Amino acid sequence: MSVLDAKKTYKNLKKKGFVDSVNHSKDHKRLELFYNDKLVCHTKISHGNKDIGKYLIKQMSFQCKLDKNKFVDLANCPLSKEEYIAILEEKGLLQ
Repeated sequence: MSVLDAKKTYKNLKKKGFVDSVNHSKDHKRLELFYNDKLVCHTKISHGNKDIGKYLIKQMSFQCKLDKNKFVDLANCPLSKEEYIAILEEKGLLQ
């Protein structure tokens, strides 16, 4: 695992329940995850067509409260929305 496709990652995170934030910039798309109307986490993806490298994968995984490998699974779809929510519940992040 060296890079993620930015467009595919954006699309797949949206499938997992992330929504576009009203707070965005010209150079990044900001995604937020809500659970019971409470903001759980957020991350951002560049508007550019560049791949997401190791450093940004690490940053995004931290923002999404996952380790790097689980985040890659979330971005590539082996990790389902239900499994992601279960991980967040186990960590005590959902109330």
